Amino acid sequence: MRDRGRWALDVALGVVLAAAYGAEALGNLRGDMVFAWYAVPFVASLALVGVVSRRWPLAGLVVTAAGTAGLALIGLVSTVYLVATMVTAFLAGRRLAAVRPAVLAFAGFAAAGLVYALAMSVSQGRVDHQLMQWFWAVLALLFLVVFPWFGGRHLRQRAELVAAGWQRAEQLEREQRIVAERERLRERARIAEDMHDSLGHELTLIALRAAGLEVSAQLGDDQRRAAGELRELAGAATERLRDIIGLLREDGRPAPTTPGRDAVEDLVARAAASGMAVTLEGAVPDAVERPAYRVVQEALTNAAKHAPGAAVSVRITTDGDETTVAVVNGPPSEPAEAVGGGTGLIGLRERVRLAGGTLAAGPADGGFAVTARLPHAGVPVVTAADEYAAARRSARRGMVAAVLVPAALAAGLIAIMVGFYAFSVTNSVLDPRLYGELRVGQPKAEVEALLPDMEMMDAPRLPNPPGAGCRYYRGNAELFDFRVPVFRVCFDEERLVAKDLVPKDVTG
Repeated sequence: MRDRGRWALDVALGVVLAAAYGAEALGNLRGDMVFAWYAVPFVASLALVGVVSRRWPLAGLVVTAAGTAGLALIGLVSTVYLVATMVTAFLAGRRLAAVRPAVLAFAGFAAAGLVYALAMSVSQGRVDHQLMQWFWAVLALLFLVVFPWFGGRHLRQRAELVAAGWQRAEQLEREQRIVAERERLRERARIAEDMHDSLGHELTLIALRAAGLEVSAQLGDDQRRAAGELRELAGAATERLRDIIGLLREDGRPAPTTPGRDAVEDLVARAAASGMAVTLEGAVPDAVERPAYRVVQEALTNAAKHAPGAAVSVRITTDGDETTVAVVNGPPSEPAEAVGGGTGLIGLRERVRLAGGTLAAGPADGGFAVTARLPHAGVPVVTAADEYAAARRSARRGMVAAVLVPAALAAGLIAIMVGFYAFSVTNSVLDPRLYGELRVGQPKAEVEALLPDMEMMDAPRLPNPPGAGCRYYRGNAELFDFRVPVFRVCFDEERLVAKDLVPKDVTG
Protein backbone atom coordinates (compact mmCIF):
# COMPACT_ATOMS: atom_id res chain seq x y z
CA MET A 1 0.00 0.00 0.00
CA ARG A 2 2.83 2.34 0.83
CA ASP A 3 4.55 1.58 -2.49
CA ARG A 4 1.34 2.35 -4.34
CA GLY A 5 1.14 5.71 -2.65
CA ARG A 6 4.69 6.53 -3.67
CA TRP A 7 4.01 5.41 -7.23
CA ALA A 8 0.93 7.64 -7.36
CA LEU A 9 2.97 10.62 -6.17
CA ASP A 10 5.62 9.97 -8.82
CA VAL A 11 3.01 9.77 -11.57
CA ALA A 12 1.36 12.94 -10.29
CA LEU A 13 4.71 14.75 -10.37
CA GLY A 14 5.29 13.78 -14.00
CA VAL A 15 1.75 14.75 -15.00
CA VAL A 16 1.99 18.15 -13.30
CA LEU A 17 5.35 18.96 -14.91
CA ALA A 18 4.20 17.81 -18.36
CA ALA A 19 0.96 19.77 -18.11
CA ALA A 20 2.77 22.89 -16.93
CA TYR A 21 5.23 22.76 -19.81
CA GLY A 22 2.43 22.02 -22.28
CA ALA A 23 0.62 25.14 -21.14
CA GLU A 24 3.85 27.15 -21.36
CA ALA A 25 4.54 25.84 -24.87
CA LEU A 26 1.01 26.65 -26.04
CA GLY A 27 1.47 30.20 -24.83
CA ASN A 28 4.64 30.50 -26.93
CA LEU A 29 3.24 28.97 -30.12
CA ARG A 30 1.85 32.12 -31.70
CA GLY A 31 0.68 30.11 -34.69
CA ASP A 32 4.03 28.40 -35.26
CA MET A 33 3.14 24.73 -35.77
CA VAL A 34 6.77 23.77 -36.28
CA PHE A 35 7.47 24.74 -32.68
CA ALA A 36 4.49 22.63 -31.62
CA TRP A 37 6.20 19.52 -32.99
CA TYR A 38 9.39 20.51 -31.18
CA ALA A 39 7.43 20.69 -27.91
CA VAL A 40 6.04 17.15 -28.12
CA PRO A 41 9.21 15.24 -27.05
CA PHE A 42 9.82 17.73 -24.24
CA VAL A 43 6.31 17.17 -22.88
CA ALA A 44 6.71 13.39 -23.14
CA SER A 45 10.06 13.51 -21.34
CA LEU A 46 8.58 15.37 -18.38
CA ALA A 47 5.70 12.89 -18.19
CA LEU A 48 8.21 10.06 -17.65
CA VAL A 49 10.41 11.91 -15.19
CA GLY A 50 8.24 11.22 -12.16
CA VAL A 51 8.17 7.44 -12.66
CA VAL A 52 11.81 7.12 -13.69
CA SER A 53 13.31 9.34 -10.98
CA ARG A 54 12.47 7.01 -8.08
CA ARG A 55 14.14 3.88 -9.41
CA TRP A 56 16.84 5.73 -11.38
CA PRO A 57 17.22 9.16 -9.76
CA LEU A 58 20.07 10.23 -12.01
CA ALA A 59 18.11 9.27 -15.13
CA GLY A 60 15.37 11.76 -14.26
CA LEU A 61 17.98 14.43 -13.63
CA VAL A 62 19.71 13.75 -16.94
CA VAL A 63 16.39 13.99 -18.81
CA THR A 64 15.45 17.37 -17.35
CA ALA A 65 18.98 18.79 -17.64
CA ALA A 66 19.23 17.65 -21.26
CA GLY A 67 15.82 19.17 -21.97
CA THR A 68 16.87 22.50 -20.49
CA ALA A 69 20.07 22.49 -22.55
CA GLY A 70 18.19 21.46 -25.70
CA LEU A 71 15.73 24.32 -25.35
CA ALA A 72 18.61 26.73 -24.80
CA LEU A 73 20.25 25.56 -28.03
CA ILE A 74 17.17 26.55 -30.04
CA GLY A 75 17.00 29.89 -28.27
CA LEU A 76 14.30 29.13 -25.69
CA VAL A 77 14.28 29.34 -21.90
CA SER A 78 11.59 27.31 -20.16
CA THR A 79 10.72 28.17 -16.58
CA VAL A 80 9.03 24.79 -16.18
CA TYR A 81 12.14 22.91 -17.29
CA LEU A 82 14.31 24.97 -14.98
CA VAL A 83 12.04 24.10 -12.07
CA ALA A 84 11.92 20.44 -13.18
CA THR A 85 15.72 20.31 -13.26
CA MET A 86 15.93 21.64 -9.71
CA VAL A 87 13.24 19.21 -8.51
CA THR A 88 14.91 16.16 -10.07
CA ALA A 89 18.31 17.25 -8.72
CA PHE A 90 16.79 17.53 -5.24
CA LEU A 91 15.17 14.10 -5.58
CA ALA A 92 18.45 12.60 -6.78
CA GLY A 93 20.21 13.87 -3.67
CA ARG A 94 17.35 12.62 -1.50
CA ARG A 95 17.06 9.16 -3.04
CA LEU A 96 20.57 8.29 -4.22
CA ALA A 97 22.61 6.54 -1.53
CA ALA A 98 26.02 6.87 -3.20
CA VAL A 99 27.73 10.18 -3.89
CA ARG A 100 30.10 9.08 -6.63
CA PRO A 101 27.48 8.59 -9.41
CA ALA A 102 26.15 12.09 -8.83
CA VAL A 103 29.64 13.60 -8.92
CA LEU A 104 30.37 11.74 -12.15
CA ALA A 105 27.11 13.01 -13.62
CA PHE A 106 27.95 16.62 -12.69
CA ALA A 107 31.40 16.24 -14.20
CA GLY A 108 29.80 14.74 -17.31
CA PHE A 109 27.49 17.75 -17.66
CA ALA A 110 30.42 20.15 -17.40
CA ALA A 111 32.57 18.10 -19.80
CA ALA A 112 29.78 17.88 -22.38
CA GLY A 113 29.32 21.64 -22.22
CA LEU A 114 33.06 22.18 -22.66
CA VAL A 115 33.18 19.87 -25.69
CA TYR A 116 30.26 21.74 -27.24
CA ALA A 117 31.90 25.11 -26.56
CA LEU A 118 35.17 24.00 -28.15
CA ALA A 119 33.33 22.58 -31.16
CA MET A 120 31.44 25.82 -31.66
CA SER A 121 34.64 27.82 -31.27
CA VAL A 122 36.24 25.78 -34.06
CA SER A 123 33.32 26.45 -36.40
CA GLN A 124 32.86 30.13 -35.45
CA GLY A 125 36.42 31.12 -34.53
CA ARG A 126 35.37 32.65 -31.18
CA VAL A 127 37.11 30.63 -28.47
CA ASP A 128 36.88 33.37 -25.85
CA HIS A 129 33.18 33.93 -26.40
CA GLN A 130 32.37 30.22 -26.28
CA LEU A 131 34.43 29.66 -23.13
CA MET A 132 32.65 32.50 -21.39
CA GLN A 133 29.33 30.95 -22.41
CA TRP A 134 30.55 27.67 -20.94
CA PHE A 135 31.45 29.40 -17.67
CA TRP A 136 27.92 30.78 -17.46
CA ALA A 137 26.53 27.32 -18.20
CA VAL A 138 28.58 25.76 -15.39
CA LEU A 139 27.42 28.49 -13.02
CA ALA A 140 23.85 27.66 -14.00
CA LEU A 141 24.68 24.00 -13.35
CA LEU A 142 25.69 24.89 -9.80
CA PHE A 143 22.47 26.73 -9.02
CA LEU A 144 20.08 24.45 -10.90
CA VAL A 145 21.64 21.05 -10.13
CA VAL A 146 24.42 21.00 -7.54
CA PHE A 147 22.80 23.21 -4.89
CA PRO A 148 19.43 21.38 -4.98
CA TRP A 149 21.27 18.06 -4.92
CA PHE A 150 23.11 19.12 -1.77
CA GLY A 151 19.78 20.05 -0.21
CA GLY A 152 18.34 16.62 -0.95
CA ARG A 153 21.53 14.96 0.26
CA HIS A 154 21.33 16.81 3.56
CA LEU A 155 17.73 15.70 4.11
CA ARG A 156 18.71 12.11 3.32
CA GLN A 157 21.55 12.15 5.85
CA ARG A 158 19.27 13.68 8.44
CA ALA A 159 16.62 11.02 7.82
CA GLU A 160 19.26 8.29 8.09
CA LEU A 161 20.45 9.78 11.38
CA VAL A 162 16.91 9.83 12.76
CA ALA A 163 16.29 6.26 11.59
CA ALA A 164 19.55 5.13 13.18
CA GLY A 165 18.49 6.81 16.41
CA TRP A 166 15.19 4.92 16.47
CA GLN A 167 16.95 1.67 15.67
CA ARG A 168 19.34 2.31 18.53
CA ALA A 169 16.42 3.01 20.85
CA GLU A 170 14.75 -0.26 19.84
CA GLN A 171 18.01 -2.11 20.37
CA LEU A 172 18.39 -0.62 23.84
CA GLU A 173 14.84 -1.61 24.65
CA ARG A 174 15.57 -5.19 23.64
CA GLU A 175 18.77 -5.18 25.65
CA GLN A 176 16.95 -3.97 28.76
CA ARG A 177 14.93 -7.16 28.77
CA ILE A 178 18.05 -9.20 29.42
CA VAL A 179 19.68 -6.81 31.89
CA ALA A 180 18.48 -8.77 34.90
CA GLU A 181 19.97 -12.01 33.59
CA ARG A 182 23.21 -10.30 32.68
CA GLU A 183 23.50 -8.73 36.13
CA ARG A 184 22.91 -12.12 37.70
CA LEU A 185 25.73 -13.63 35.67
CA ARG A 186 28.00 -10.72 36.52
CA GLU A 187 27.27 -11.19 40.22
CA ARG A 188 28.17 -14.86 39.93
CA ALA A 189 31.41 -13.94 38.19
CA ARG A 190 32.13 -11.33 40.85
CA ILE A 191 31.65 -13.88 43.60
CA ALA A 192 33.91 -16.30 41.76
CA GLU A 193 36.64 -13.69 41.48
CA ASP A 194 36.44 -12.88 45.18
CA MET A 195 36.57 -16.53 46.13
CA HIS A 196 39.48 -17.23 43.80
CA ASP A 197 41.53 -14.19 44.75
CA SER A 198 40.86 -14.16 48.50
CA LEU A 199 39.98 -17.66 49.67
CA GLY A 200 42.22 -19.35 47.13
CA HIS A 201 45.19 -17.29 48.26
CA GLU A 202 44.54 -17.95 51.95
CA LEU A 203 44.01 -21.68 51.40
CA THR A 204 47.27 -21.87 49.51
CA LEU A 205 49.09 -20.20 52.40
CA ILE A 206 47.46 -22.64 54.85
CA ALA A 207 48.61 -25.59 52.78
CA LEU A 208 52.09 -24.08 52.55
CA ARG A 209 52.34 -23.66 56.34
CA ALA A 210 50.94 -27.14 56.97
CA ALA A 211 53.56 -28.57 54.65
CA GLY A 212 56.23 -26.85 56.72
CA LEU A 213 54.84 -28.28 59.94
CA GLU A 214 54.63 -31.74 58.38
CA VAL A 215 58.41 -31.91 57.99
CA SER A 216 59.26 -30.09 61.24
CA ALA A 217 61.58 -32.08 63.54
CA GLN A 218 60.20 -30.32 66.64
CA LEU A 219 56.78 -32.00 66.34
CA GLY A 220 55.76 -35.53 67.21
CA ASP A 221 54.49 -38.11 64.78
CA ASP A 222 50.85 -37.45 65.65
CA GLN A 223 51.30 -33.71 65.15
CA ARG A 224 53.09 -34.19 61.84
CA ARG A 225 50.35 -36.59 60.75
CA ALA A 226 47.73 -33.96 61.66
CA ALA A 227 49.68 -31.33 59.74
CA GLY A 228 49.71 -33.64 56.70
CA GLU A 229 45.98 -34.15 56.98
CA LEU A 230 45.56 -30.38 57.25
CA ARG A 231 47.65 -29.91 54.09
CA GLU A 232 45.58 -32.51 52.24
CA LEU A 233 42.33 -30.91 53.41
CA ALA A 234 43.57 -27.47 52.32
CA GLY A 235 44.49 -28.90 48.90
CA ALA A 236 41.09 -30.58 48.62
CA ALA A 237 39.40 -27.33 49.62
CA THR A 238 41.38 -25.55 46.93
CA GLU A 239 40.27 -28.10 44.33
CA ARG A 240 36.67 -27.80 45.50
CA LEU A 241 36.94 -24.03 45.30
CA ARG A 242 38.16 -24.31 41.73
CA ASP A 243 35.15 -26.48 40.86
CA ILE A 244 32.77 -23.96 42.41
CA ILE A 245 34.44 -21.14 40.53
CA GLY A 246 33.96 -23.06 37.29
CA LEU A 247 30.23 -23.29 38.02
CA LEU A 248 29.86 -19.66 39.02
CA ARG A 249 31.82 -18.34 36.06
CA GLU A 250 29.82 -20.07 33.34
CA ASP A 251 29.62 -16.83 31.37
CA GLY A 252 33.40 -16.89 30.98
CA ARG A 253 33.81 -13.17 31.63
CA PRO A 254 35.72 -11.96 34.69
CA ALA A 255 34.39 -9.06 36.68
CA PRO A 256 36.67 -6.55 38.40
CA THR A 257 36.89 -6.49 42.18
CA THR A 258 38.83 -4.39 44.64
CA PRO A 259 41.36 -5.58 47.19
CA GLY A 260 39.80 -3.76 50.11
CA ARG A 261 42.25 -2.15 52.47
CA ASP A 262 44.97 -4.76 52.10
CA ALA A 263 48.31 -3.43 50.92
CA VAL A 264 51.00 -5.16 48.91
CA GLU A 265 53.35 -4.97 51.88
CA ASP A 266 50.87 -6.86 54.10
CA LEU A 267 50.32 -9.43 51.38
CA VAL A 268 54.03 -10.14 51.07
CA ALA A 269 54.44 -10.22 54.86
CA ARG A 270 51.70 -12.86 55.25
CA ALA A 271 53.26 -14.98 52.51
CA ALA A 272 56.66 -14.77 54.20
CA ALA A 273 55.13 -15.69 57.56
CA SER A 274 53.65 -18.79 55.92
CA GLY A 275 57.12 -20.00 54.94
CA MET A 276 57.53 -18.56 51.44
CA ALA A 277 60.97 -17.15 50.62
CA VAL A 278 59.68 -13.86 49.21
CA THR A 279 61.28 -10.41 49.01
CA LEU A 280 59.78 -7.02 48.13
CA GLU A 281 61.51 -4.07 46.44
CA GLY A 282 59.85 -0.73 45.84
CA ALA A 283 56.56 0.87 46.81
CA VAL A 284 53.23 0.96 45.00
CA PRO A 285 51.86 4.42 44.06
CA ASP A 286 48.30 5.13 45.15
CA ALA A 287 47.19 5.53 41.52
CA VAL A 288 47.73 1.82 40.77
CA GLU A 289 47.36 0.28 44.22
CA ARG A 290 44.35 -1.91 43.39
CA PRO A 291 45.57 -3.51 40.15
CA ALA A 292 49.09 -3.90 41.60
CA TYR A 293 47.67 -5.72 44.63
CA ARG A 294 45.82 -8.20 42.42
CA VAL A 295 48.92 -8.83 40.31
CA VAL A 296 51.07 -9.62 43.35
CA GLN A 297 48.32 -11.71 44.97
CA GLU A 298 47.77 -13.89 41.91
CA ALA A 299 51.49 -14.29 41.24
CA LEU A 300 52.26 -15.34 44.84
CA THR A 301 49.35 -17.80 44.80
CA ASN A 302 50.63 -19.38 41.58
CA ALA A 303 54.18 -19.57 42.97
CA ALA A 304 52.98 -21.33 46.13
CA LYS A 305 50.96 -23.87 44.14
CA HIS A 306 53.25 -24.55 41.21
CA ALA A 307 56.73 -23.82 42.61
CA PRO A 308 56.75 -24.81 46.29
CA GLY A 309 59.97 -23.92 48.06
CA ALA A 310 61.13 -21.58 45.28
CA ALA A 311 62.45 -18.11 46.04
CA VAL A 312 60.11 -15.32 44.91
CA SER A 313 60.99 -11.69 44.28
CA VAL A 314 58.45 -8.86 43.98
CA ARG A 315 59.89 -5.77 42.32
CA ILE A 316 57.94 -2.54 41.85
CA THR A 317 59.44 0.26 39.76
CA THR A 318 57.90 3.59 38.77
CA ASP A 319 59.00 5.47 35.67
CA GLY A 320 57.17 8.73 35.12
CA ASP A 321 53.47 8.01 34.74
CA GLU A 322 53.79 4.21 34.62
CA THR A 323 54.48 1.55 37.25
CA THR A 324 55.88 -1.89 36.49
CA VAL A 325 55.08 -4.80 38.84
CA ALA A 326 57.28 -7.86 38.31
CA VAL A 327 56.89 -11.09 40.33
CA VAL A 328 59.50 -13.74 39.50
CA ASN A 329 59.94 -17.15 41.13
CA GLY A 330 62.78 -19.61 40.63
CA PRO A 331 62.48 -23.32 39.87
CA PRO A 332 60.59 -25.36 42.48
CA SER A 333 62.65 -27.21 45.09
CA GLU A 334 60.08 -30.02 45.29
CA PRO A 335 57.49 -31.44 42.88
CA ALA A 336 54.27 -29.48 42.60
CA GLU A 337 51.03 -31.34 43.20
CA ALA A 338 48.56 -28.62 42.34
CA VAL A 339 47.14 -28.41 38.84
CA GLY A 340 45.96 -24.96 37.86
CA GLY A 341 42.56 -24.26 36.40
CA GLY A 342 43.86 -21.41 34.24
CA THR A 343 41.27 -18.95 35.47
CA GLY A 344 43.57 -16.85 37.62
CA LEU A 345 45.83 -15.41 34.93
CA ILE A 346 42.88 -14.94 32.55
CA GLY A 347 41.01 -12.86 35.09
CA LEU A 348 44.20 -11.01 36.04
CA ARG A 349 44.92 -10.15 32.41
CA GLU A 350 41.41 -8.72 32.06
CA ARG A 351 41.81 -6.62 35.22
CA VAL A 352 45.09 -5.19 33.98
CA ARG A 353 43.53 -4.42 30.59
CA LEU A 354 40.63 -2.60 32.23
CA ALA A 355 43.18 -0.55 34.16
CA GLY A 356 44.77 0.47 30.84
CA GLY A 357 47.86 -1.70 31.26
CA THR A 358 49.42 -4.83 29.81
CA LEU A 359 50.30 -8.18 31.37
CA ALA A 360 53.02 -10.63 30.37
CA ALA A 361 53.27 -14.06 32.01
CA GLY A 362 55.46 -17.01 31.10
CA PRO A 363 58.48 -19.19 31.96
CA ALA A 364 61.72 -17.41 32.82
CA ASP A 365 65.09 -18.96 33.77
CA GLY A 366 63.54 -22.24 34.90
CA GLY A 367 60.86 -20.48 36.91
CA PHE A 368 57.95 -18.22 36.08
CA ALA A 369 57.58 -14.45 35.71
CA VAL A 370 54.51 -12.22 35.82
CA THR A 371 55.05 -8.62 34.70
CA ALA A 372 52.37 -5.94 34.58
CA ARG A 373 52.74 -2.40 33.25
CA LEU A 374 50.17 -0.10 34.82
CA PRO A 375 49.68 3.50 33.64
CA HIS A 376 48.77 5.94 36.37
CA ALA A 377 46.13 7.67 34.23
CA GLY A 378 44.20 4.47 33.53
CA VAL A 379 41.94 4.37 30.50
CA PRO A 380 39.58 7.17 29.49
CA VAL A 381 35.95 6.41 30.13
CA VAL A 382 33.70 7.16 27.19
CA THR A 383 30.31 8.21 28.49
CA ALA A 384 27.03 8.59 26.68
CA ALA A 385 27.50 12.34 26.88
CA ASP A 386 30.81 12.01 25.04
CA GLU A 387 29.19 9.90 22.34
CA TYR A 388 26.34 12.40 22.01
CA ALA A 389 28.80 15.27 21.72
CA ALA A 390 30.76 13.39 19.07
CA ALA A 391 27.56 12.73 17.12
CA ARG A 392 26.63 16.40 17.30
CA ARG A 393 30.07 17.42 16.08
CA SER A 394 29.78 15.00 13.18
CA ALA A 395 26.34 16.33 12.25
CA ARG A 396 27.58 19.90 12.54
CA ARG A 397 30.51 19.15 10.25
CA GLY A 398 28.10 17.63 7.75
CA MET A 399 25.92 20.74 7.85
CA VAL A 400 28.91 23.02 7.40
CA ALA A 401 30.13 20.92 4.48
CA ALA A 402 26.68 21.03 2.88
CA VAL A 403 26.84 24.84 2.95
CA LEU A 404 30.51 25.55 2.39
CA VAL A 405 31.22 23.07 -0.41
CA PRO A 406 28.66 24.53 -2.83
CA ALA A 407 29.62 28.05 -1.79
CA ALA A 408 33.30 27.27 -2.38
CA LEU A 409 32.50 25.79 -5.79
CA ALA A 410 30.50 28.86 -6.77
CA ALA A 411 33.17 31.22 -5.47
CA GLY A 412 35.88 29.32 -7.31
CA LEU A 413 33.93 29.34 -10.56
CA ILE A 414 33.17 33.04 -10.24
CA ALA A 415 36.84 33.74 -9.56
CA ILE A 416 37.79 31.81 -12.70
CA MET A 417 35.19 33.69 -14.71
CA VAL A 418 36.39 37.06 -13.45
CA GLY A 419 39.99 36.11 -14.16
CA PHE A 420 39.17 34.94 -17.66
CA TYR A 421 37.12 38.07 -18.31
CA ALA A 422 40.01 40.26 -17.15
CA PHE A 423 42.38 38.31 -19.40
CA SER A 424 39.99 38.75 -22.32
CA VAL A 425 39.65 42.50 -21.68
CA THR A 426 43.39 43.11 -21.61
CA ASN A 427 43.92 41.06 -24.79
CA SER A 428 41.09 42.53 -26.86
CA VAL A 429 42.14 46.21 -26.82
CA LEU A 430 42.75 47.89 -30.18
CA ASP A 431 44.94 50.96 -29.78
CA PRO A 432 42.95 53.99 -31.07
CA ARG A 433 46.10 55.16 -32.88
CA LEU A 434 46.37 51.88 -34.79
CA TYR A 435 42.64 51.99 -35.52
CA GLY A 436 43.08 55.44 -37.02
CA GLU A 437 45.81 54.15 -39.32
CA LEU A 438 43.62 51.42 -40.80
CA ARG A 439 42.34 52.12 -44.32
CA VAL A 440 39.44 50.52 -46.14
CA GLY A 441 40.83 48.37 -48.94
CA GLN A 442 43.94 47.23 -47.06
CA PRO A 443 44.80 43.54 -47.49
CA LYS A 444 43.24 41.34 -44.82
CA ALA A 445 46.54 39.76 -43.79
CA GLU A 446 48.15 43.17 -43.30
CA VAL A 447 45.31 44.37 -41.08
CA GLU A 448 45.12 41.14 -39.06
CA ALA A 449 48.80 41.53 -38.14
CA LEU A 450 47.87 44.75 -36.29
CA LEU A 451 44.79 43.43 -34.49
CA PRO A 452 44.74 42.03 -30.89
CA ASP A 453 44.82 38.28 -30.29
CA MET A 454 41.26 38.15 -28.91
CA GLU A 455 37.97 39.83 -29.73
CA MET A 456 35.73 41.70 -27.35
CA MET A 457 33.51 39.17 -25.57
CA ASP A 458 30.46 41.28 -24.73
CA ALA A 459 30.47 43.45 -27.83
CA PRO A 460 27.22 44.61 -29.49
CA ARG A 461 26.23 42.77 -32.62
CA LEU A 462 25.34 45.15 -35.46
CA PRO A 463 24.28 43.98 -38.94
CA ASN A 464 27.25 42.99 -41.06
CA PRO A 465 27.88 44.52 -44.48
CA PRO A 466 26.82 42.21 -47.33
CA GLY A 467 29.33 39.45 -47.92
CA ALA A 468 31.54 40.50 -44.99
CA GLY A 469 32.39 39.24 -41.51
CA CYS A 470 33.02 41.67 -38.64
CA ARG A 471 35.16 41.68 -35.50
CA TYR A 472 34.82 43.88 -32.43
CA TYR A 473 37.58 45.30 -30.21
CA ARG A 474 37.67 47.42 -27.09
CA GLY A 475 39.00 50.98 -27.12
CA ASN A 476 40.60 50.69 -23.63
CA ALA A 477 41.49 48.12 -20.97
CA GLU A 478 39.20 49.43 -18.21
CA LEU A 479 37.67 46.32 -16.66
CA PHE A 480 34.50 47.97 -15.34
CA ASP A 481 33.99 50.56 -18.07
CA PHE A 482 30.53 49.60 -19.27
CA ARG A 483 30.45 52.37 -21.92
CA VAL A 484 33.81 51.52 -23.42
CA PRO A 485 34.34 52.64 -27.06
CA VAL A 486 34.05 49.69 -29.42
CA PHE A 487 35.85 49.46 -32.77
CA ARG A 488 34.38 47.29 -35.53
CA VAL A 489 36.38 46.08 -38.53
CA CYS A 490 34.80 44.07 -41.34
CA PHE A 491 36.50 41.91 -43.96
CA ASP A 492 35.51 40.14 -47.11
CA GLU A 493 37.63 37.33 -48.48
CA GLU A 494 40.71 39.47 -49.12
CA ARG A 495 40.39 43.07 -47.87
CA LEU A 496 39.12 45.38 -45.16
CA VAL A 497 35.72 46.62 -46.35
CA ALA A 498 34.53 48.67 -43.35
CA LYS A 499 35.67 50.20 -40.04
CA ASP A 500 33.30 51.76 -37.53
CA LEU A 501 33.21 53.26 -34.05
CA VAL A 502 30.10 51.78 -32.45
CA PRO A 503 28.06 54.54 -30.77
CA LYS A 504 28.10 54.49 -26.96
CA ASP A 505 24.34 54.41 -26.72
CA VAL A 506 24.48 51.01 -28.42
CA THR A 507 27.20 49.66 -26.10
CA GLY A 508 25.64 50.99 -22.98
